[in-house]
Amino acid sequence: MAADNNFKQFYDSELHDLLQPLETERHAVKKLAVFTCLLFVAAVIAFIITSSSRSAIAGVLTLILFLGGIIAVVRLYYRKKAYVSKYKEAIVRKIINFIDPSFQYDPGSHISRTDYNASGLFIEKPERFKGDDYIEGKRDKTFFCFSELHTEHKVGSGKNAHWETIFKGLFFIGDFNKHFQGRTYVWSEYNPQLNFLNKLFSSFAWDLAKVKLESSEFENRFIVYSTDQVEARYILTPSFMERLSKLQDMMGQKTAFSFVNTNIYVAVPIKDDLFEPSVFSANDYNTIGDYYNTVQMVLGIIDELKLNQRLWTKE
Repeated sequence: MAADNNFKQFYDSELHDLLQPLETERHAVKKLAVFTCLLFVAAVIAFIITSSSRSAIAGVLTLILFLGGIIAVVRLYYRKKAYVSKYKEAIVRKIINFIDPSFQYDPGSHISRTDYNASGLFIEKPERFKGDDYIEGKRDKTFFCFSELHTEHKVGSGKNAHWETIFKGLFFIGDFNKHFQGRTYVWSEYNPQLNFLNKLFSSFAWDLAKVKLESSEFENRFIVYSTDQVEARYILTPSFMERLSKLQDMMGQKTAFSFVNTNIYVAVPIKDDLFEPSVFSANDYNTIGDYYNTVQMVLGIIDELKLNQRLWTKE
């Protein structure tokens, strides 16, 4: 997606020259990655030869190649980590400052586990919790923060145990300017944690009940649960439901929302790492424009939902 003309001018004047040394570093990391793969391929071939010929020399060569591959993997990990860190400091931080110098960016931080759990958007509690690229600030009157998150829980036991993703994507918190008495959740009809039985019964938690709304179009998109039916309908006015539907069109059909305490929480499942530079392809204007557009898309949550208009008041 193309960024706007102002960003193009900023790219030409501020970012283009910064990319040249980073591209040199990227090529070095790419070569190391290719070399590492070739070492392991050679080790596998040597192992096959050793298995068939039982040659001591081939066995020693296989061991050397595998050890070399392990050393190369360790070098690749740290070399790539250093490259990504330099890139985010040089490029991503400048993009954030260009959008608004008052925004705070911490590439190594993320939304806290406490805030994630407070959203109530996920039934399963995470056993592994990580993320990066934390951004916070004020958009006019509205405080917000967001980051990438990846949460997982362990499934099965013994040899069958494995990690399963609960959520991977962009997690947003914004001030809604209202103290909610209850908790309201707006999940997509396609949300995998809402199975057939959850949808069949009007309640799947002791204090949550399904909310019946006037908009059949909205109910075809979302399923709403709340601890306070009156408040849920107070929040989800016809115009607000229309704006949530537009956000779903922008961000994907599995986008979920909750209204808890004084905040709106938005979870946007995304498979890709949003601010991670590629090692195997050039990071050109189009790639960097995507970083810019991602931040603008998140700020669009505030604009689309008209949070700055203070339609509600804190009581």
